[in-house]
Amino acid sequence: MRVTNNLLTQNLLKNLQIANNKMDLIQQQLASGQRITKPSDDPVKIETVMRLKGTLSRMEQWQKNAGQGLAFMNTTEGILANMTSMLQRVRELTVQAANGSNANEDQAQIGIEIKELTEQFWVLANSQYGAKYVFSGTKTDQVPMPLPYTDDSFQWQGNEELIVVEVGANLSMPISINGKELFGIEADGSSTFFQTLTHLSQAINDNDSDGINQALDEIDRHLDRVLSVRAELGARTNRLDVINNQLENSVINLKKNLSDIQDVDMAEAIMEFQSIQNTFRAALSVGSQIIQPSLVDFIR
Repeated sequence: MRVTNNLLTQNLLKNLQIANNKMDLIQQQLASGQRITKPSDDPVKIETVMRLKGTLSRMEQWQKNAGQGLAFMNTTEGILANMTSMLQRVRELTVQAANGSNANEDQAQIGIEIKELTEQFWVLANSQYGAKYVFSGTKTDQVPMPLPYTDDSFQWQGNEELIVVEVGANLSMPISINGKELFGIEADGSSTFFQTLTHLSQAINDNDSDGINQALDEIDRHLDRVLSVRAELGARTNRLDVINNQLENSVINLKKNLSDIQDVDMAEAIMEFQSIQNTFRAALSVGSQIIQPSLVDFIR
């Protein structure tokens, strides 16, 4: 085979173009920080990358849901803790009022404090997490007890459905509690919880010992209910916390796997670029020597 000057030139240009393409690819990798910049770079790995990114996106959303759920549940627990302390104070005042040895002025002060606590219970019943009402069920934009406190005219406006968040494949967790159960909502929308407090206040003002003792029994039942709800909420919170930690670890591992596949090793890429660049320059130098001079060169 006769090697012509034209053939040498074509081979030189072909090799130079290959080297130039490699340098361009490495420059893109260095600029983006990723080894795979387009599907044609590695069709097999790009499929793995896309699958991992899809899984990572879902897990990050589940982790976000779990975090928001925990915040909602912790807010609810704080409200229930306040309710527990306040109910214990109401019980303490009720026991004092029931002993029958209080002066009229002291009895009146007990009644006033009971009324103040009742108003604060109404505030807690309408507590919010952000813009969401905690005890309205899934009707989070609806005030559960919209009427201001006057007597026992509380009308429930929420529902019994629990707020549920998705935290895994085919796994959802309830994060709210049943406000209707907590406040003893009757079929007509009234609340036995607030009726007890209102009747207690009236019984204290009337020095009605039977009414006070009856209210004391009802307060104990309400206190037991609040404690039971707190226990259930605490168990769910602990489980969601475990799920959240598992998701956090899974997200970290997925990001590492994704990084191992698609992220470029900067030091290695720079060394490879310099090596190809040196080869490119050497090819230019050698090419200028092996290509035979043409007649034009002699004419000059």
